Amino acid sequence: MLKFECFTGRRALSVVSALSLCLLMASGSSGAAPDAGAVVEIDPLVVTANRTEQREADVPARVSVITRERIEASQAPDLAELLRLEAGIDVARPGGPGGQTSVFLRGTNSNHVLVLIDGVRVSASGTGAFTWEILDPALIERIEIVRGPRAARWGSDAIGGVIQIFTRRAEGASARVAYGSDRDRSASVSVGGGSEDHALDLTAAWRKVDGFSAQNESGFAFDPDDDGFENLSAAIGGRHAVGGGRLDWRGRFARGETEFDQGVSEFDNGSLRIDFSRRHGDWRLRLGGGLLSDELETETGFGRSRVETRRLQLDLQAERTLGAATWLIGADAWQEDGESADQWNEDRFNLGLFTGLEGARGALDWEAAVRADRDSEFGTELTGNAAVGYRFGERWRAFGSIGRAFRAPNFSQLYSPGFGGLFAGNPDLDPERSWSVEAGLDWRPTERQALTLSVYRNRIDDLIDFSGVDFQAININEARIRGVELTHRYSAERWYSEASATWQDPQDLAADRDLLRRAEARYAWSGGWRLDGGHRLGAELLHVGTRLDVGGLSLDSYTLVNLRGAIALGRDWTAEVRVDNLADEDYEPLAGFNAPDRRVFLALAWRR
Repeated sequence: MLKFECFTGRRALSVVSALSLCLLMASGSSGAAPDAGAVVEIDPLVVTANRTEQREADVPARVSVITRERIEASQAPDLAELLRLEAGIDVARPGGPGGQTSVFLRGTNSNHVLVLIDGVRVSASGTGAFTWEILDPALIERIEIVRGPRAARWGSDAIGGVIQIFTRRAEGASARVAYGSDRDRSASVSVGGGSEDHALDLTAAWRKVDGFSAQNESGFAFDPDDDGFENLSAAIGGRHAVGGGRLDWRGRFARGETEFDQGVSEFDNGSLRIDFSRRHGDWRLRLGGGLLSDELETETGFGRSRVETRRLQLDLQAERTLGAATWLIGADAWQEDGESADQWNEDRFNLGLFTGLEGARGALDWEAAVRADRDSEFGTELTGNAAVGYRFGERWRAFGSIGRAFRAPNFSQLYSPGFGGLFAGNPDLDPERSWSVEAGLDWRPTERQALTLSVYRNRIDDLIDFSGVDFQAININEARIRGVELTHRYSAERWYSEASATWQDPQDLAADRDLLRRAEARYAWSGGWRLDGGHRLGAELLHVGTRLDVGGLSLDSYTLVNLRGAIALGRDWTAEVRVDNLADEDYEPLAGFNAPDRRVFLALAWRR
């Protein structure tokens, strides 16, 4: 049974609930439209849910958007600080900045979320997960988070959902320098401009942190030295009118190193995406391609390892209107080459065909999609999803959905020789498969705000675990995840607020225990105020409940309070300050690992 007890989180939940209630009361019945520059968009356009542009309110799935305005207002030093405030997301990071970050979406594994950057699949061939810590917020234009299975549109990996990151589309010129605790130094610069037909932009960022010891005395590799992080990254892109259509291209790279107790990793990661779109009669056509290059070299006391990923992908999709419906049909393919030095050197190919239909008539809206994937390693996989929504008057909407998804085994699970024959891969593995159902209710009391409720259940079969003979990888585990999400958003001319509460019951059915590192309860709130003269104030509250970690250890809950402010220095300059973990909460993010204590960041920003 799903547990709703708040335990030590009762106070945090009461704060979040009180804030949301106050916002509802303060907003009254005003129907005025929110400020065009609002940090929180109540009904933004999204493209990730169904691979086509839609209003969020028309998508029968839970979608949230982190805009460029919100990123700048948050002054967040890294991507983890942005994602951890989102409903349904657990973030686990050992130590400080640069630590290997895991993102769990709706209780699923960290490699059960499809991560796209400008449409490019960016998971590593060895782990099947993305290296979140290397993507600097200065390079991000917006983030779209789609919760629930979307394999019928995107193929493998989208069991928990899809997170797509769009790189910065700079306009004008801007620069920012910052300094913070643990000798955290960073700088970024961006420049761009043009017209609707032709534009070019460039953003570059650098960050170096001396850090602190990632592990404490109970850690398995404790070494009381500082573990630092350095990252140099850039994003460039443009658009051009050509051939009766438009050519869009985006490229980015990140290079640096991460220190951890008794080891260091060097990374070199980059991607490129090119799209050509145009109309042909009643059809809207898009042809695109992408490249990923990912290299990770790690040195520890046991030696040096190197894992490389090369991925080439192509896709074609066509879209047209059929009465009150929109029909989408397409195909995509990717060739993946992966190598782990002295362990495996493999490649595989995947071809996917998909089609979907979504539309509305009166108070009823619907969507349905089906997809077939042919993988050179394991054969054919069929996925699909269907959803229906109904509007009750102008303010209420309910929806229900069902979806099937899968994840193909990564190369380490398939081909790793293990350690002395232990923990070896298995080339006969089957994909992990899931069925998910969800029901949702939306209430929009005014045009300025939205309140949403979601209840979902996801069952995942054939989970891969190293529990066979000599701990070989086999399909054995089963997981069942049940959850409830409640969110409230409000945006006005002077202030904004976002609040969320997540309750989940992520169960490993084979082991009869909770899935690791996923909290049963999470509560988050963030808000900001615009003052006269261009000054700003903001705050964040995050409560994370108890979690099960390796070795059967239970990690205590914790609550973080962050504050931020900005003072306008004339028309072009702004001085910023951010304080993380104001109460200096002492907690373990993972068993045996340290978390950052109170940290202060100062920054000076310029924009023209």
